Parts: sequence; structure tokens; C-alpha cells
Amino acid sequence: MRKLLFLLAIFLAAGCSVSAQVEAPKEAPPVEAPKETAPVDAPKTPEQPKAGDSEDPNRPRGVLHLSEVKDPPTVHAQQKCTNYSFVAALEGVLAYQKVELKQDMWADKYYGGSLCLDDMGKMDDIIRKTEGEYTLDDGRKVELKLQYFPGVPSNTSALLVPILTDEIQIVFIDGHADLLTGAMWDDWQSKRGERMVDLKELHLLDPMLETDKQRVVLDGSQGDFLKITGFMKVKATEVHVQYWPK
Repeated sequence: MRKLLFLLAIFLAAGCSVSAQVEAPKEAPPVEAPKETAPVDAPKTPEQPKAGDSEDPNRPRGVLHLSEVKDPPTVHAQQKCTNYSFVAALEGVLAYQKVELKQDMWADKYYGGSLCLDDMGKMDDIIRKTEGEYTLDDGRKVELKLQYFPGVPSNTSALLVPILTDEIQIVFIDGHADLLTGAMWDDWQSKRGERMVDLKELHLLDPMLETDKQRVVLDGSQGDFLKITGFMKVKATEVHVQYWPK
């Protein structure tokens, strides 16, 4: 009997000891969140250049080229008006092709006289009134053809090739006409072996300015090319009259 009571006492003591060990743990003191540290700037990824642009617009990727037409013409608008900027530019382009057709003749043809206008007229009407055959004072006959292209050309070769072959085009800038006489561009080879051209500058002659101020430079890095509203090609071809024997 005493042994049973002794074993029971040990069992109860062991039970109390176990129950004490399995008591719910007391609530631990809150752990402080780490103090906020100063943000560390992530390394910046260099901005990728857009197509046709170099990382630094003023730094060429390859070889810089500069080309100007030989002996550009000297021409002055008879009036400082938008319409006379065009007839003067047309006179200059034709004179460069050794065709003497003066601006006052074109003013009569387009506008009915020497009127000073802020609008040079619709290009379709100008082309229609211009194209055809003309007899020059020296007896030669020439045929004129005009091509007008609105906006900025997507392919820079449309502007560069004529310069390289000594041809002058008319470029329309902010509503008036200038002569395109030169350009500067960057030429390099891409990683895929393609030839890339980045147009830097266009060199113009403004017939509405004085001789020493006529040279105008459009800077591509300054967004000047966005001023271009169109360009025109003018071609004069000499017509040879064929005489058939009677």
C-alpha cells in the first residue's frame, strides 16, 4: 500500500513537472525593426541612344564629312516677301544650270505681276505653270521639270546625293524658300556591317538676306531640321531640235 502511494506521488510530481514545461510561452518582447538607413542609389543604366543619334550629339561615331556645291549662285529676292523668296530661289537654281530665266518673269507667271505676298501659292499650281519648254535669249530651248516632296525626307540620301553631284535643290523653311548648297554628316559602320549616316548640318542660302548674311546653317542637334516643310528638285534639260531632210 505504501509502495502504491509512493509511486502515485512520484507520478503526480512528474506530471506537475511536465505541465510546467508545456505552459504557453510568455509573450516575447517586441523585436525592434532595423532602423531605416539612407537609400543607396542603384547604378544608373546609361540611356540608350535613339536610332541615328550618337551618345553625344556633338561627338561623331565615325568620320565627319563636309560637302558644298561648287560656286553656288548669287541671287537676291527683289522684294522681301514669301512669294519672292521662291521666284528668287527658282532663278538661282536655274542659273546654276546655265538657264537664265529671271524672277520677275516668274512673278508675272505665278502672281500676275510684282505683288508682295505672304503665300507663295499651291505647289501643284506652281508646278503646272512652270513645267514645259522655254526658249532662252541665246536661242537654246530647254524643258523644265519640277518635283516637290512635302516634309523632311526619311532617307538622308535625298538631300546628300544632289550636293555630292553639284546639284542645288530648293528647301522650304518655315514657309519661305532657300537654296540647299551643302551639308555635314557622320558616316560609320554598325556592328551588323551596315553603313549608317547621321545628318548633322544643312547649309542653305537665303535669297532674302544680304550677301554676307545669306549663308544659313540648320543644326540637327538643335532640332532645326523640324523647320523643313518640303523640298523641290528642278531639272532643266536642253531640247535639241531635229531637222529632217525634205
